[in-house]
Amino acid sequence: MYDTEQLERIKGYVKIFHKDLEAVEQFNDLLDYSVNKALDITLLYLNHDTLDVKFERVVADIVDAVFTKYKKNQNDGVDQAISSMSDNGQSVSFFNEVKNHFATGTDREILQSAVHILRRYRRVKVGF
Repeated sequence: MYDTEQLERIKGYVKIFHKDLEAVEQFNDLLDYSVNKALDITLLYLNHDTLDVKFERVVADIVDAVFTKYKKNQNDGVDQAISSMSDNGQSVSFFNEVKNHFATGTDREILQSAVHILRRYRRVKVGF
């Protein structure tokens, strides 16, 4: 669906900030899903069919923002990935929360600060 080299570059940018998650078994699947979903939303927002190289880091920042939002602090304040945790009847699942955010979040919630960068490059769609 997307250029494999481009996907790998974007995933590489995300991995730079989340090396601690690479040890988690489901990380690569979650990363693939998140990058593809962020690309879908970005291209739909821009009304483009392909992503220019200059937007790769913007897409990586979108994924990074979602990952960072759902990372939880453990023990000595170091960010660690939580696969799932239960405390006082409340359950937290990092992987489910990230997928849920992409599945149910509005474009503005997902794109967040990237909107001000992408807005200038948005193609106006005329007609139906």
